[in-house]
Amino acid sequence: MPVKMLKQDPQGQAHPFTQLLVFLFITVVCAFVFSLLGAIPLYIIGGWDADMTESPDILRWAQLISSIGLFLVPALFYAWLTGDDIRDFLSIRERPKIPFLFWALIGLFLLAPSIALAEYLNRQMTFPEILAPVETWMRAQEDKAEQMTLLLLEQKGVVTLLFNLLVIAVGAGITEEFYFRGALQRIIARWSGNPHVVIWVTAIIFSAFHLQFYGFLPRMLLGAYFGYLLLWTGSLWVPVFAHFANNAISVIGMSNQSISENPYFTSELPTTALYFYIPMALLGLFFLWRTRKKMQNNHFREGSDTVGRPGDADA
Repeated sequence: MPVKMLKQDPQGQAHPFTQLLVFLFITVVCAFVFSLLGAIPLYIIGGWDADMTESPDILRWAQLISSIGLFLVPALFYAWLTGDDIRDFLSIRERPKIPFLFWALIGLFLLAPSIALAEYLNRQMTFPEILAPVETWMRAQEDKAEQMTLLLLEQKGVVTLLFNLLVIAVGAGITEEFYFRGALQRIIARWSGNPHVVIWVTAIIFSAFHLQFYGFLPRMLLGAYFGYLLLWTGSLWVPVFAHFANNAISVIGMSNQSISENPYFTSELPTTALYFYIPMALLGLFFLWRTRKKMQNNHFREGSDTVGRPGDADA
């Protein structure tokens, strides 16, 4: 694909669907190549019959390599293909301002009641009998993901915690944000100049990509929040930081037994807790909407370009 065909100019020399197909093709190729690279240590140690679930250390290595190959490399390569400066295409040129990071973290805590409520509602999801095979498959995917997470966290100690933070917080925060908010959100925006449509569509894809459907709603809300952070601040590093902070809190919490078994942390809430969480969620969203002005007004006042702004074809 010639570089000029993907050039992100006002006229759009390539149709958005063409850009999306190219991006997905790059993703598939990179995922295949890096999955092989990630499996090399496993086969060296245990041979062809080796099972990575038997070794948390190898699982961490494989997950990190897989994240880099599935998310980071495709985003960087696609940005290079467009012919634009990679830093401008992915909105990573400017260093994030400390106040932006602070308010992004505050917003994450304000969103927490809504996340907990969404997860509680999501766990109540049931299907009619005719869709029983679908429900069985979804639960199997959820159980598999939970098993992998517990395997990563079963070992204790500072070193293990640091490695888990590297893979689950730092690695996922950077690679997934580069892919979904940095590249995919910009491609989707070619179809719509409405930033809200762009952000929510990207958030839906982001959540579905994880194949954890009993956590679909809370992950979608988080994805939308990360998308709005990019819209409000114009810097991808802000949602990267928020993504890192969210995952780091989860890793640290799940590494502590007393915290990990707390029903408010696991969102296994009693029905009576809804009377508390519903108003808290509404209150949190209200203050989050007010908080966004701390970043949005400052960003617009500086005149920086942003993602998905009305009248801008890109996101």
